[in-house]
Amino acid sequence: MKERLLALGLGALLVLALEGGLRLFPGLAPPPFVLELARQGAQILLTVNPGYPRRFFTGALADQAGPGGMRMTPHPFVEPRPSSAFRVVLAGESTVQGYPHPRRLSAGAYLQAMLQDAWPQRQVEVFNAGITAVSSFAVARVVEDAAVLHPDLMVVYTGHNELYGVYGAASLKQGGGSVWTKSLYYELMQARLTRLLGAGLARLDGGVPETGISLLQVMAQAGTLAPDDSRRQRASHTLEENLTQIGRFCREVNLPLVLCTLVSNETGFAPVETAPPLPEPQLGEWSGRVEQVTALLTGTPDTDTARRALSLLDEAAVLYAADAHLQFYRGQCLQVLGEGAHAHAAFVQARDEDSRPWRAPSAYNPLIRQVARAEGARLAEVAEAFAQASPAAGVGWGLMVDHLHPAAPGQMLLARTIAHTLLTPEEEVRLRSDGEYRVQQGDLPVEKLAVCRAMITLLSEPPLNTSDPEHVVQLQQESQRLWAGLSPAEQAGCERWAAGRGPELLVLNVADQAFANRDFALARTYYQAARLEEPYTVWGDLWATLRWGRCQELQGGLAAGAREELEEAMGRARLLALAPDFDPALLAFFEGYALHLLGRHAEAAAQLEQAAADPGIQRTFTFDLLSLLTEELVALGRYAEAEQKVAQITGALGQREFGQQLLNSIRAAATAR
Repeated sequence: MKERLLALGLGALLVLALEGGLRLFPGLAPPPFVLELARQGAQILLTVNPGYPRRFFTGALADQAGPGGMRMTPHPFVEPRPSSAFRVVLAGESTVQGYPHPRRLSAGAYLQAMLQDAWPQRQVEVFNAGITAVSSFAVARVVEDAAVLHPDLMVVYTGHNELYGVYGAASLKQGGGSVWTKSLYYELMQARLTRLLGAGLARLDGGVPETGISLLQVMAQAGTLAPDDSRRQRASHTLEENLTQIGRFCREVNLPLVLCTLVSNETGFAPVETAPPLPEPQLGEWSGRVEQVTALLTGTPDTDTARRALSLLDEAAVLYAADAHLQFYRGQCLQVLGEGAHAHAAFVQARDEDSRPWRAPSAYNPLIRQVARAEGARLAEVAEAFAQASPAAGVGWGLMVDHLHPAAPGQMLLARTIAHTLLTPEEEVRLRSDGEYRVQQGDLPVEKLAVCRAMITLLSEPPLNTSDPEHVVQLQQESQRLWAGLSPAEQAGCERWAAGRGPELLVLNVADQAFANRDFALARTYYQAARLEEPYTVWGDLWATLRWGRCQELQGGLAAGAREELEEAMGRARLLALAPDFDPALLAFFEGYALHLLGRHAEAAAQLEQAAADPGIQRTFTFDLLSLLTEELVALGRYAEAEQKVAQITGALGQREFGQQLLNSIRAAATAR
């Protein structure tokens, strides 16, 4: 026995020694919540780390985008923050992330705009800490790690993924067990030795484990859950534990907390149909009645049709009543008959008894309210707000895009509900209308189309394709209407983006296309949207800001405040340029571009000449670079130099036609002088 204990102790010491040694290699550390991008004196540019979710996911899953995307929204910010700053962290799942909307049109972005209006003396920042496919266990870890931001407020919206999400009660890998056992598993997964072994196994297995697996596919693989399955109760218990842990942590660090009740699609999203355990011929009789009900409710049923369908449902229930889909049909019939309250009760029962519980059950909201009271947190009554904005039968397609993600009006309503929880009546009066916020944030038709197309794809494929085929048809019609309403530049930009060409950001792709078409008013609108979408980035911020200014210049001159915005953009460029991989020639081009717009010709010419000496800048920015350089050299009377540079660069790049246009303009200017 002593020998075994000694061997066990030596083995443990060896493991600890290996773990300690591996801590010397930073690459094996779990990804931090925040990354440093650049530093200039006391000023530091940081960002929320998009790779942070690798703490919870293994393999390539953490890098995916779209419905299965497990990356966190990057959010660059500067420290030290101003004394007037008010920093909010919004933590949760894909609803918080804003799926399927761009981040500037998510609830978090609208909340920031609203709080800024309510508190004009503060500088409000809302950090989006949503991660797709995680359960409240992971959200609790996010809340703790997000404390590095030193927020003034924590807002948590979580609970939809308690069964199938990562660390959920029915998930394939991390399900089951108590919060304590999940915590132990999580800590082991953060160990350097574990991460090294995982990386080695991934290489042996081809290096791309779990690629292409979305949360919905995981759900489909996990199987169905009966209404009395013990995992449902376990999920409810762990949600309460995790929310309580969040509340205690926030109290310990003196961080105000807002908990949100949950909302989902009640009237539009049908539960999974299941075959009842009936012998023949009863099974045939039951199925026959259900098929008749389906046929009666297809299209736009009237009251007589609804009554006939209800009668058939009663007959089917005599044979087998424990089917959530029967309750959903009953809700549809009662809705047609104008019995909203009874319809809502049926829809809620259908959701609660769904054999694939992809939405939080009704029991979770009382639990969230209870934890909020016990932990001294504020409560954002999201469920009540959505109910008040919906028909009596329940929340449906008007506010939701799928089973649980809010549509554009739902994103706005979610933000308003949280803001209402925080503001006094006097402050709330300062908020603007929904339409004004949509205009400010750049709610543009191409992204409405992108959301529509994404939902057509999502709802047309397993496992969601059986829920509401009629709604998919409506989406297809809406998609065609939106496409027909786009300008040629918008259509071309959408096609390039869908084909994976041009900028990754849809609005920037459209902006560049509109600029190429010389539709400067349209381009300016889309460049402004790009600026809101991706601050502190080379393309979405710096390039978009410069082109935004160029559009104004070509339309007659810079608008009020544009000079200050260009100066601020150059400050961001100089900070970004301190990053190790930033090309100095790129900074020269951006500064030359800005100086040109600001009318500082000699300085602009010097920077643009420096940029023009770099072959990479020549290739990437041919048209803007040469157009601006030509204008500046002509303004300085340096005609011969302008001709020489244009001929040299366009000749090397095979852009002789463009070069001839510039040469003609140079000679015309010289003659006129």
